[in-house]
Amino acid sequence: MNNPAAPLAMMFKINENLISRALEGVSDEQLWTRPSQHNNPILWLIGHLVRTRARLLSAIGEPFDTGWGDAFARGSTVEERANYPTRDQIARMMVEVSPRLYTRLESLTDAELERPASGPVPSIKTVADLATFLTMHESYHVGQLSYIRKGLGLPGLVG
Repeated sequence: MNNPAAPLAMMFKINENLISRALEGVSDEQLWTRPSQHNNPILWLIGHLVRTRARLLSAIGEPFDTGWGDAFARGSTVEERANYPTRDQIARMMVEVSPRLYTRLESLTDAELERPASGPVPSIKTVADLATFLTMHESYHVGQLSYIRKGLGLPGLVG
């Protein structure tokens, strides 16, 4: 049986590799460097992506709580570093949530994908819509990670 959400799981897997690479060679100071006061730093973005993966996993039927509350919520203000999990804690949480997300996405039935869901844009009506949107959302932030790295004088993530 071919699962329609399997390609989404593949995109999340590709992004996970890029997210891991985004941390390579980045100093602790650079993790919190912001291109401007209007942008988020690398570690905040990665924490946001882990939080989003956890929320998607919960939305598709497997409750998962990072324990971080709203630390990386959309639209939140970046606070002092001490208010956030460490680089290692965020990386460990990514390793914990990701395989569970992939397995769950790959096992979704057509009926589960058609269940009602909501999200940050009005066009999200079903679980399939939400999962598709969050795949795009994550890819958008992976591009930001690459842009910030290059601004720090580090190699981009692709090419």
